[in-house]
This record gives sequence, C-alpha cells and structure tokens, in this order.
Amino acid sequence: MKFSVIIFLLTLYQFSFAQLYSFSVNLNGKPSNQMIRTYQSNVTYFALDDLLEIVQFPHRTNSETLQEEITINEGTLVVTAYNPFLFLKKKDGQSISYQMLQSTDYRYGKIFVPLKSFSDFLNKHTNLRIDFNEKANLINLNISKSNNPQSLQKPNEITDVSKIEEPIEKTQKTLEPSFATKQYDLFDYQVEEKVNGYIFRIKSRKTIQRLSKNLAGNYLYIRIPNATVDTEKFNSEIDNGIIGSIASIQNGNDSDIKLTLKDKIQSHEIVRDKRTNDILLLLHVAPNIMNNLKEERKKKALQKNKNNLLDVIVIDPGHGGKDPGAIGYRGTKEKDVNLGIALKLGKLIEKNHKDIKVIYTRDDDNFVELYRRGQIANENNGKLFISIHCNSTEERPGTSKGAEVYLLRPGRTEDAIRIAEKENSVIKLEEGYQERYKLLSDENFILTAMASTANVKHSEKFAELLSNKFEANLPLKNNGVKQAGFYVLVGAAMPSVLIETGYINHPEDELFLRSETGQQKIAEAIYRAILDYKNYYEKLATK
Repeated sequence: MKFSVIIFLLTLYQFSFAQLYSFSVNLNGKPSNQMIRTYQSNVTYFALDDLLEIVQFPHRTNSETLQEEITINEGTLVVTAYNPFLFLKKKDGQSISYQMLQSTDYRYGKIFVPLKSFSDFLNKHTNLRIDFNEKANLINLNISKSNNPQSLQKPNEITDVSKIEEPIEKTQKTLEPSFATKQYDLFDYQVEEKVNGYIFRIKSRKTIQRLSKNLAGNYLYIRIPNATVDTEKFNSEIDNGIIGSIASIQNGNDSDIKLTLKDKIQSHEIVRDKRTNDILLLLHVAPNIMNNLKEERKKKALQKNKNNLLDVIVIDPGHGGKDPGAIGYRGTKEKDVNLGIALKLGKLIEKNHKDIKVIYTRDDDNFVELYRRGQIANENNGKLFISIHCNSTEERPGTSKGAEVYLLRPGRTEDAIRIAEKENSVIKLEEGYQERYKLLSDENFILTAMASTANVKHSEKFAELLSNKFEANLPLKNNGVKQAGFYVLVGAAMPSVLIETGYINHPEDELFLRSETGQQKIAEAIYRAILDYKNYYEKLATK
C-alpha cells in the first residue's frame, strides 16, 4: 500500500510539473503583450510557433512530417518533432546539422523546443538575440531588420489602369476569416487566372498610395510602407499557377511580402482596384508557360483524386449518455475520457487535413446503440473506423495497466473474451437487443471478419502502427495488438480497430487518462499512426 501511494504521488508530481505556463516577453527592450507558452520536463521547453509569431520570421508547418521550416539569414532552418537535430539548408546549397542537448517535443498540436539549446543556435546563426530569466519567467528578444527581404526598390506611385484581359478560367485561394484579421491592414489574398497571366490580389483595409516592388530571379518582393500584414495568412504554400508560395514579415511600420514564382514572367506591374482598397499585382506570362502550368494543374488534380483514398475517418467514442462505461478508482467515467480523446483526435485531423472528413458516432454525452455506430460509419462511406475505450477489471485499485489495440476476431485468451463481454454488455441497454444480436456467434464473427480480405489486412496494418506509436510516445505500458469479438466492430464495412487506452481502475493509468495532457498525448499518438497509415494505404492503392 505504501509503495502504491509513493508511485501515485510521484506520478501526480510528474504530471503537474509538466503543465503549460507562459513566459512574458520583452521585445527590443520593450514589454510585449504577447506570451510564449512553456513547460518543464528536466529542462524548459517553449512553443516554437509562439516565438516565430513574435519575431516575424517567415515559416511554414508541414503537418505530414511534423516539421517547421523557418527562413533565417543563412537559409532555411528545419525543425522536426521528437528530434534533437536542427538542419540548416544554406543559400549556397550546402546543409549543416546541429545537435541540441535535448530532443524537441510535440504536444497540443505544436512543436516545442528546448529553451537553452535552441536559443544558443538562434543567437549564433541569426540576428535574433535571446536572453531569458527562468526564475522571473521572462524572455528578452532583440532582433535587427537584416533577416527581412532585401534590395527593395524605392516607392513608386500605383496606377489605376488594368492591363490583363478578362478571365476564361478562374482559380483562387481565399483564406477563411478569423478574429485576428481585424488587427491588420493587409488581411487576405486571392489568386485569379486570366488569359495572359495572373492577378495576385492583396486585400487591404486602407488605401495604399505608395509601395516598392523588385523582381530578383524567381522571387518577387513587395514592400508596403505604413501597413500591417497578417503574417500567419501571408505565409503558406499556394501552388496556384505561376505562384508557388508566399512569405511575409512585419518590418517595423512596413510590410514585406515575397512571392516565389515557379517560372519566368514577361512583366509585372501594380494597379489599384478602384472599387476597393485592394492592391493588384499583375503578372504577365508567356502563352507556352501558361499552357504548361494548366497541364501541371490538371495532372495534380488527377493525382490528388487518385491518392485521396483516406477521405473519411470515423471516430467512435465508446459508451455515453445513460451508459457511463467503466468507473475509475477515483470515480472517472470512461465515457468522458473516450469523448475527450475522440474530440482532440478529430481536431488534429481537421486542422491539418482539409481533404479528410471526420465523422463522430457521438460528439457529446449521448447514448448511441452499438449497431448504430457501424451504420453511421457505413452511411458516411468511412475508410477507417476507430473505436476508443478504456479498460477495467473488478479490482479496486486494479493491478492491470496499459493500452492495447484490438482486431475483430473471436478472442483467443480469457482476458480478451472477458473484455469483449464487458464492452458488448452495453447492448442490454438497447431495446430489442435479443433479436438484433442473436446471430452473432463465434462462427459469424469469423465470417464477418473475413468478409473482406482487404479490410482485414488494412486493420492489421493500422493496429500495428497504433501499437508502435503507443510504445514510442506514451508513458503507458503497451500491451500490444490482440483480438476479440467486439460487436461495435461487426457492422463497420471498412478497416477498423478498438483501442483500450488504459485501465481506468488503475491509479496511475486513471490519472493519465483523466488529464487533458494525457488525453492530448493519446490523441496525438493515434494521429501519428493515422499519418503513417495514410501513406501506406495510398502508396499501396496506387501501385
């Protein structure tokens, strides 16, 4: 008993110590109203995005590889989650690596970097100077302007004459409005394809009288004096016609915007839309290049349709409503843990993959029958079914612990049979359950599971990936991949797994499962498995 109490206190201390808090920021000697989120795990970590937004370094996030690419003086700095190495791709084509004393981390959908090691690197390789006082929770940032786009021409007047013909096709990217757009003069952009080129429209809240532009190789720089720019929106891969990407930075009172062009242009000029405050950058393109760009777009569209096979993921939070599921040693309800993990997982997918639709069998505290969950998945043409649960035994407190992944097959062990019987017992809360489930014998389970060889193969692959991610990323014990006859998986006509995220009646597991941090880490582990499965699934389908 004393040993259990000690373990519980140590675990409680560890989790409470890893909670997020914030450092105040002094920027160029002046207090800033922005904060940098941090946490401690042996050393102090901070959210990389928070720093980059404050110092306005151009950057973009690759959600597939969990990497951040940052434009600095010497080139492009690549930071990867769960990796101690920083890679600098220099402008002269060379690459160098730098090993930090600690690996980076990934939580709450963001990359966190070790404060001291990462600061040492930036202090050496950029014009940013970082000093910090951990006792005072304060970071001092001093940055010069030399990290910004260079060689901009002197300001020129904007004309009001449009010289690009009317469109025969139109392709555009408009970013969704957000609360933050109200703060910026330059708040959005749009790309329009015309007969002989493209219009890059900068949406402005105020009239712009003067600006500078400069074409250097495949880069077109624009400087707009006395204007603020939403750098979050104006930093992204566009891949729309002649424009490959856009980057921006706030340079004091001026806004600097850089367009990366995929090919040569014949000419460029700036005009102003008379009806609005918008700035129009006219890019004239040769006919042969226009044709090549259109062909390239068609090929990408065909490839996207071919590869976009994992387009619907169904997330099933077990139990709900009048069915609380298992009850933890401290009174935690399984239905609440399942829903918390499911919603966090769904947000990760929706944020990073606009081409994947997330379907929940429930997204609140409602009771949904087991048979109906599979129906929901099938009605929405789901491509992957993930049922989320917590395990439990009759012991209080329990001695069994850890996570495991289950496939739909008759259980081979007594534990597997017991767990399936526990999860299946919820059918007794359904009206008419005797008639509905009377044919589900072991033989029928075998026939159902083997009905689609492809589904069996893909389920096994996803279960393997899940187990690997749990092993690598969670403090919970990993009990591996098992099989049992879960009713909830029977009706889903797609690759499917049931996850027992941990034993809710075990004090340590329950503490992790009931915490926001624990649920987020489980959701992130499942999300990383989905990324690996997506790559596997799409490569297999396009062979």
